[in-house]
Amino acid sequence: MILFKKIKFKNFGSFGNTWTELSLSDKNTTLVCGVNGSGKSFAFLDSITFALFGKPFRKINLTQLNNSINKKSCVVELEFSIGKDEYRIVRGLSPKLFEIHKNSKLINQDSKNTDQQEYFEEQILKMNYKTFTQVVILGSSSFIPFMQLTASDRRAVIENILDINIFTTMNMVLKGKVSITKENITDIANRIELQEQKIQYQQKIVDGLNVRLNNDIKKIENDISDHQNEIVNLEDEIAALQNSKSSIKLDYDISAVRKELKEHEKTISSLTFKMDDLENEIDFFKKSDKCPKCRIKITDQIKSDNTIQINSQIEDIANKIKSLNVETQTREKLIEDYNRYIEQQDELDLAIKENITKIREIRSLVNYKKTQLIESTKIETDLTKEKLTLKIEKESLISLKKEKDELKKDFDYLKLAGEILKDNGVKIKIIKHYLPAMNKFINKYLRAMDFFVQFHIDEEFNETIKSRHRDEFSYMNFSEGEKMRIDLALLLAWREVAKVKNSVNCNLLILDEIFDSSLDSVGTDEVLKLLNALGNKTNVFVISHKADQIVDKFANTITFEKKNNFSRII
Repeated sequence: MILFKKIKFKNFGSFGNTWTELSLSDKNTTLVCGVNGSGKSFAFLDSITFALFGKPFRKINLTQLNNSINKKSCVVELEFSIGKDEYRIVRGLSPKLFEIHKNSKLINQDSKNTDQQEYFEEQILKMNYKTFTQVVILGSSSFIPFMQLTASDRRAVIENILDINIFTTMNMVLKGKVSITKENITDIANRIELQEQKIQYQQKIVDGLNVRLNNDIKKIENDISDHQNEIVNLEDEIAALQNSKSSIKLDYDISAVRKELKEHEKTISSLTFKMDDLENEIDFFKKSDKCPKCRIKITDQIKSDNTIQINSQIEDIANKIKSLNVETQTREKLIEDYNRYIEQQDELDLAIKENITKIREIRSLVNYKKTQLIESTKIETDLTKEKLTLKIEKESLISLKKEKDELKKDFDYLKLAGEILKDNGVKIKIIKHYLPAMNKFINKYLRAMDFFVQFHIDEEFNETIKSRHRDEFSYMNFSEGEKMRIDLALLLAWREVAKVKNSVNCNLLILDEIFDSSLDSVGTDEVLKLLNALGNKTNVFVISHKADQIVDKFANTITFEKKNNFSRII
């Protein structure tokens, strides 16, 4: 229960620069009186709501709360207790001030007044401005009775009284979580799609490296094998060529043959010259009859004998030349055979050299291929690295999918919780549970004020009012005095429910001019009896201009007056 103890203020409204202090818990009933403009509403209505909610009860601007004459900063301090905890609220204007003191210690202030106000209403007061005015204040031209509130505002008041507005707060928080979870699901779905694309790309890299590695190694290994076989074949060819070279041998000395050939050619030349000389001698004997030297006649016998002798020599020389020609041809043939031998040897040597060169080139190529084979291990290293990357990406995808599944589960739970927290969910069940008690309290207070109708409010907060003759009415069918009784019955019923729930239960009840207009004398007496019967835990303040008619009905009286443009308590 909230026990409001006292309020004090200065430079507030029409009050001056000295503290005005009012006790809120000393007497059960207090009559507040004074002429119009004396400061009654400022003192009780506006000061309390300003202290608690930062705004006046009446429809006036905040700037009008600051004293317009001395224009000094206004300050309002309200003291109350909740259980064992003592609170003091300090609120001011020019400069703005908002402090919450708990057990004489200033509570850490948030950076924004709105945040601090929200904390104050939700964590300490456990009620908002609308609910406070419905359970604490009745009357005044700016007051909107419960039955004239919109359906949503009625619901808000009842939820606050029943202390189930936590479900509304939870539902708002839940909607935020649902929205965030939806965004997270969309975000993670996009991340999964992106991750799958990354995996596809990474898989292509791995597959490409696999193909490249397998193809390169096989090709290189095949090339090396082919080259090595080619080397073996070339080495076999070299061996065969060397065998061929060594198998061809000459059994004569070419130098001797060449020497003999020269000698034969020289001898044949000499013999040819000699034969020519002998043939010239034969021609001489055929043509000449005298010796050119001795001029002796040459006889036919001499010619014949000499010719026979010369021809014999010529024949011998011819036979020798013929024999030498045969030997020459034989040696020339040997020289030709030697030249062919040399040519074959040169060809074999050239073939061997070419094969050796090829072997060197192929071995160099084999070494290069082996280097490529070694370098292919780098591809294998890259492949291992890319496979590891692929594995990590796949694990990340699995993790993302698990996270998405968890988010979907959370989303399903949140949707289920949302159904429970809707207005037609758990709250309506709680409201239905308390509706009989609410209607019972309302009808009890109506009967206490001799207003004999059957009032019923449903879970949608629509009223049904039946007379004794079972005729049905609505709130708007009644006179202002009857409406006032209904409003008061509702206010007192809400206070009863608040006591049961221990939610917005408080000692303070302020009735503003309810006796001054719509209530007749009988209604006034009935209401006063009812107020006096509320008990010691309720402190009722009645603002009225009929002080002379009802002053004897109250335990205490506070009178305000305005002097020199400043309000004060007489």
